[in-house]
Amino acid sequence: MSLSLKRRVTVFVVILFFSLFVLNLSDAAAFDRDEPPTYYGDPPPELLNFKPDLTNMPTTAMAAQKFGIAAHPWWLDMFLDQFIAYYKDLRITTVRLPIEWKTLEPQPGGYSWELNDRLLNRLQDEGFEIVAEFVTMPPWASLNPEECAKNDLACKPDEQALPRLADMSAALVKRYPYVRHWEFWNEPDEWPYFGKNLIQVYGIYLKTFYDAVKKVDPSMKVAATSLTGPDYMDWLYNHVDTVYGYRPFDAIAFHPYQATVPDPTPDAPFSGIRKNRVDQLRQLMVDKGDANKPIWLTEVGWQSTPEKQSLYLKDTFDWLARRPYITMVHLHMLHDWDAELYGLIKPKENIYWVRPLNKNDNFVPKQPYYDTYKFYDKRPLPAQPAPGPALLVFPQTGHTVRDIFKKAWEQGGLALFGYPVTGQFYEKNPTDGHYYLVQYFERVRMEYHPENRGTPYEVLFGLLGKQVLTSKGWFNPAGDPVASPTQPEDSPAAIESGTEYFHETGHVVSGVFLSEWSKEGGLKIIGLPISQVFTETNPETGEIYQVQYFERARAELHPAANGQDAYVAFGLLGNEVLRDQKRLLENNRRNTDNYYNPALPEFQAAG
Repeated sequence: MSLSLKRRVTVFVVILFFSLFVLNLSDAAAFDRDEPPTYYGDPPPELLNFKPDLTNMPTTAMAAQKFGIAAHPWWLDMFLDQFIAYYKDLRITTVRLPIEWKTLEPQPGGYSWELNDRLLNRLQDEGFEIVAEFVTMPPWASLNPEECAKNDLACKPDEQALPRLADMSAALVKRYPYVRHWEFWNEPDEWPYFGKNLIQVYGIYLKTFYDAVKKVDPSMKVAATSLTGPDYMDWLYNHVDTVYGYRPFDAIAFHPYQATVPDPTPDAPFSGIRKNRVDQLRQLMVDKGDANKPIWLTEVGWQSTPEKQSLYLKDTFDWLARRPYITMVHLHMLHDWDAELYGLIKPKENIYWVRPLNKNDNFVPKQPYYDTYKFYDKRPLPAQPAPGPALLVFPQTGHTVRDIFKKAWEQGGLALFGYPVTGQFYEKNPTDGHYYLVQYFERVRMEYHPENRGTPYEVLFGLLGKQVLTSKGWFNPAGDPVASPTQPEDSPAAIESGTEYFHETGHVVSGVFLSEWSKEGGLKIIGLPISQVFTETNPETGEIYQVQYFERARAELHPAANGQDAYVAFGLLGNEVLRDQKRLLENNRRNTDNYYNPALPEFQAAG
């Protein structure tokens, strides 16, 4: 009886350990399955049907691919001017940058914005598109704060902190509205307590972040992310479909590093990334009904000689160019450091496994790798798109007008607003210092205000009249009139028919100026009068007209001629402001020397 029991126990223990061993092998295999042979031609036709949702997305010189760089805040802050100079020399268009929760909110409810204000605002003002990776956990938001403070990957999430995450996320996207692309976390399948073993943990944090972002601005894009790719994302798909009934992501970010990179040769096929995993991920998304969601490769890179890195880059970028569903590719990284040799540049002094980088270090390009990236056509202009219900196409200027701006433009059309002369982009408003999605037209600047979503004021018109007169010195920086034509007029003793006095600015509008002001939208589109009627030379034509400035426009009285009655037209203030900004040159030619100029064309005109 005793021997039989021992045997049973022994058999049970053997079976238990064998089962656990098999399960562990299965779990490991789930994220490291055998890959079919790599193919080098075009992707399967069924994967190419990609029609992304571009609602309210920046469209400035939109490229089929967006090749950028993966950066790190601690080094970017240390070498900000130097690295931006390299970015521009390399013609980098997008910068993927971690934004760390532990840095932003070191104590519950106490936000620290200084670092990200410095980095993000500078990148935006220089013309880069930012892909922000939200990552790391404050120790106070973990179940093991002491261990969490020492090692990010050791943090055990405390779900009681989820409301704080929601508040932080909303505050973050409100503060940086120009960041349109958000990647939630970095390689969660490598974090033991966050997503590697418990998909429900990553799922609920992803959902919390996604919901908070979308409440602020539904047009922002949020990506789920993975190092291992299709298997992990299949696990996430099954979880969110079952538990939430919707998918809290608009894209999938993937890091298709090769564990062992084959030795490249110029005349034989090779693969610098896990190409099959990328296409397997795309196939999964198509099978799941997400064919119109993009893939972002937010890290690709190689530690090798510059000659081999150059071959890997050309092979990878050419392969990715044939896959329109991959909309962003970020090279890891700009520079070598003491523990990695991925960079396009290296410190002049050899510091590898010697010492950390410091602020006194300078860098030199790693050739030919640096020039291969620099001269690769990272922004090929797409073909002219077809107009549609949400899209107007203007081959005259090489720009499109879409969605909310299209609806606003159709209220006045060419006669009132003119042709579009930029794509959509984010710009700091000189009046309130906030960043808005804008588009310039010949006569106006349209601004998208998500805080007014669902109201008639979702699109507002920029105060170009005030901006132009301020640049001339007729208003001081505080907004007070200091030149004769802008000084307030005396209130008339009696208001005659066809005349209106505006107490807010102390100016009179009358006659044909008032008729045209009322006809073309009044306060909403033209704004308050900010000058008297006076004589001015038109900067576009050299003609002399009677003009009156309004907050958003300049009205010009064109005299009767050739049997045509006198009429009021609105001046090309959009062009004038863009010339002041050096985005347009004389005769309104685009400044093609500025690679980041939003006035550059978005597409190749047909024919």
